[in-house]
Amino acid sequence: MTSGDGDIREVPFSVTLARPDGAKVVIAVAGEIDLTTAEDLKETFEEALEPVPGRLVVDLEGVEFCDSTGLATLVRINDRCATRGVDLSFLPSPTIRRLALKTGLSTLLPLAGA
Repeated sequence: MTSGDGDIREVPFSVTLARPDGAKVVIAVAGEIDLTTAEDLKETFEEALEPVPGRLVVDLEGVEFCDSTGLATLVRINDRCATRGVDLSFLPSPTIRRLALKTGLSTLLPLAGA
C-alpha cells in the first residue's frame, strides 16, 4: 500500500489464538495475508488443532489484503478441518468476502453471513 506521497505503508499483521472453552478455538487475523505472513497463519492453525477442537472460528474481519498464497492457506485450513471433523467458520472482512465471491471460493469456504 502507498500513502499519498508515494511512500510504502506497512500494514501490521497479527494472528492470535484463543480457547474460550474446551470445544471452541478462535483464530483472529488482522492486516495482510500474503506470501510473507501466510506461514504464521499456518503455524497458528496447526497449534489450534492440538488438541483437535470441535469448533474453529477464523476471524478475518481485520484482514485488509489477501493474495493467492493467503487464499490457498484458507482453502488448506478448510480441507484440514473437513478431514478432522472440525466445525469451521470464517468471519470474513469485506476484502475476504469480495475475493471469495470473485474466485468462486464462496461456495467452498464456510463464510459466516453468506
